[in-house]
Amino acid sequence: MKISCVTPSIRKDMLEIVDKCLKRQVFKDFEWLVGSPKDYGFGIWVEDPPKMEGEFYKLNASWNAGLKQAKGELFVSIVDGLWFPPETLERLYQHYERDPMSCISFAGHHYDKTENGKPEHLVWVDPKVKDIGSLEQISPVDFELCIASMPMKGIKNVGGFDEEFDRFPAWSEKELACRMERVGYKFYIDHSIQFRAVHHPRLKDSEWDKKFPESSVYFQKCVNEIQAGTRKALDFLDEK
Repeated sequence: MKISCVTPSIRKDMLEIVDKCLKRQVFKDFEWLVGSPKDYGFGIWVEDPPKMEGEFYKLNASWNAGLKQAKGELFVSIVDGLWFPPETLERLYQHYERDPMSCISFAGHHYDKTENGKPEHLVWVDPKVKDIGSLEQISPVDFELCIASMPMKGIKNVGGFDEEFDRFPAWSEKELACRMERVGYKFYIDHSIQFRAVHHPRLKDSEWDKKFPESSVYFQKCVNEIQAGTRKALDFLDEK
């Protein structure tokens, strides 16, 4: 198996668009693991880890659960509600073959309508999108996992996603990227492909906004330790 796509999602209405895009992929040697209730019927079911008291969500535990079950050489994160072109997986694997120390992301705008299976009516412009048609090296802090690839060997080497981040939103993929950069991986945006995201605005004064400052403090603590070489080894992908 060359690619393991992992979608840590529980929004059934946002999975069908991903399912259709994956079925149209030129590249065929992949699996799709979905963290969702069993009756959703998309991809290979990965049981959702139970939410513990004090946790904001189970996003990172769900990513790790998918990674433990994955058989591919290349991890590809695909969140729900995304439309992407048929050559997307092929492009990601080509980057991996050329440079197995590369981690590749794409950028894309948000749309609030879906017409003929494709998001339309632009409502939010991603500032990372550039019409340059080539690779741009970026800081790991700018790496996002809407749709992106990371070599499985590297993720396992650094111990997976830090599930401490399930206590609050955001930053976890950037912390993982910082750990991987420490051992030699590099990060890029491929501007030759753009995804389209179905827009989901956050509620004003939501729990996300209330918890975000805690996440930022923990993230900065982790980054300081990574840079100092004192960040403890993580083992979230080890079998317990």
